[in-house]
Amino acid sequence: MPEALVEGRNLSRVYRLGRAAIVALEDATMTVKAGDRIALVGPSGGGKSTLLQIMGGLDLPSSGEISWPALGGRTALRPRKIGYVFQTQSLLAPLSVVENVELPLLLVNEDERTARARALEALGELDLAMIAEKLPEELSGGQAQRVAVARAFVGKPKLILADEPTGQLDHPTAQHLFDVLLASLNGSGTALVVATHDLAIAERFPVQWHLTHGRLEVEPCASC
Repeated sequence: MPEALVEGRNLSRVYRLGRAAIVALEDATMTVKAGDRIALVGPSGGGKSTLLQIMGGLDLPSSGEISWPALGGRTALRPRKIGYVFQTQSLLAPLSVVENVELPLLLVNEDERTARARALEALGELDLAMIAEKLPEELSGGQAQRVAVARAFVGKPKLILADEPTGQLDHPTAQHLFDVLLASLNGSGTALVVATHDLAIAERFPVQWHLTHGRLEVEPCASC
């Protein structure tokens, strides 16, 4: 039986805007296990980013329970156990591309030479080796997003959460990105949850969760 990496029970998230209450997530229950491949689909503003942030420990639910049985406590999740690809560009401006990618490894005290080698390997897999020394300001939006993906999986985490990682990519580039990412994760036991509105990407995943107006519909997982 695969390990449960994330378990959420009756999760709700309400944001306060003055006297108004905005319900981003309502009574969501889900489990992600080792090796899962899950596409989280739904319209913009439906709560996908909110759910991913709670799953990654970046935010807390207003009510309900979230836990990481096989990963430990919330403060120990990143960057080693959970890799996160943000919807917006999140590269550190003063650092070069390769320095951005190797940063998660250096934060967990990886040897500098090993960290640099693994970062260059990850960039090579995503056809980004030629921009390794460039700064984020010199990149296109698509290049920056692919660098963010490389940074998320360079540390070989147990779980990767990706929020619209192909939003700035054309269709062939998006498909190639997932060719590489899925091949890299094959047999690793790493779970992958991707929020996307691209049905061509979602169809590549054996499990799809549907999130609309904060309400989550979870399909049964064949590996559970």
